[in-house]
Amino acid sequence: MQLLGIAGSLCGVKRLLLVLLAALALPASALAWGGSYPTGDTLGSFVNIQVSDSYPVDQALPQDWATYLGTLLHGAEMSRLTLNLVPENVVQATCGAQALACYDPNRQAIWASPEDQLNEPPAKEVVTHEYGHHLANSSDDAPWAALDYGTKRWSSYENICAKAAAGTASPGDEGTHYFQNSGEAFAESYRVLNLEKQGQATPGWDIVDHSFFPDATALKLLEQDVTTPWKGPTQATLHGSFGSGVVRTFAVKTALDGSFAAHLVAPTKAKMQLALYNGGTLVARGGTIRFQVCGERSLTLKVQRVSGRGAFSLFVTRP
Repeated sequence: MQLLGIAGSLCGVKRLLLVLLAALALPASALAWGGSYPTGDTLGSFVNIQVSDSYPVDQALPQDWATYLGTLLHGAEMSRLTLNLVPENVVQATCGAQALACYDPNRQAIWASPEDQLNEPPAKEVVTHEYGHHLANSSDDAPWAALDYGTKRWSSYENICAKAAAGTASPGDEGTHYFQNSGEAFAESYRVLNLEKQGQATPGWDIVDHSFFPDATALKLLEQDVTTPWKGPTQATLHGSFGSGVVRTFAVKTALDGSFAAHLVAPTKAKMQLALYNGGTLVARGGTIRFQVCGERSLTLKVQRVSGRGAFSLFVTRP
């Protein structure tokens, strides 16, 4: 079990660390008070906030954080989050040396200090990044893990699949290719989106490669992923027939990356073949075709009549 943590250094926020949960050594009283607090959002969300006994009991502290979280772009996943507010030394003991905060996808929990750290981004900005991980962890980007690739529309627009294949994105890589980690790029894009909505014109971008910096379209699609999450593949039925001729062609738009499939149902007394083309390149042939869309935004299906005539149907599934 692993934690995603945001770390600081003399150069500011530089990287996110992975540490084993088994290494946690929190004292039993480290989280001594807290509870469920209203965020004040239009969804009527509540969020679980636990506070270290290092801080005197003052309900204004967790309520202030709950209210802030309620201002972030979010959905129902908010109510599944636990925010643990602890001193910075406990953050580092939990998340790793020099860490500013971290997120545990299995517990759906953030560990962070409520206090701003010297020469580092404000504490609430750090937690905004970590909430981006929580949002991704609660999202579907099948066949990939959104925690590593980002949410469906954002990752498709940013061509994370194609970049991963080319070696310019490294989903989930917390080591040598950390700066190409698309999961961290997503969390940073989520932070930028919220900061811009809060009125910051030029949010910083320090912990992943600048090639991931989101443009206006990327931010718009990310917001759509939050407000209207992708629910899974869509299905459509295409129809055609042969009276004469030998080929029928269908152009299929593929706006999102993911799993594509097509199945041909031909008349009983006819023989027909189905083929899938990417541009002018044949990529698959058969009665049922499966293909992983990875940057292609249009595909072509061709039905060829070998013998017989009549109507046929194509059952198409696309992301």
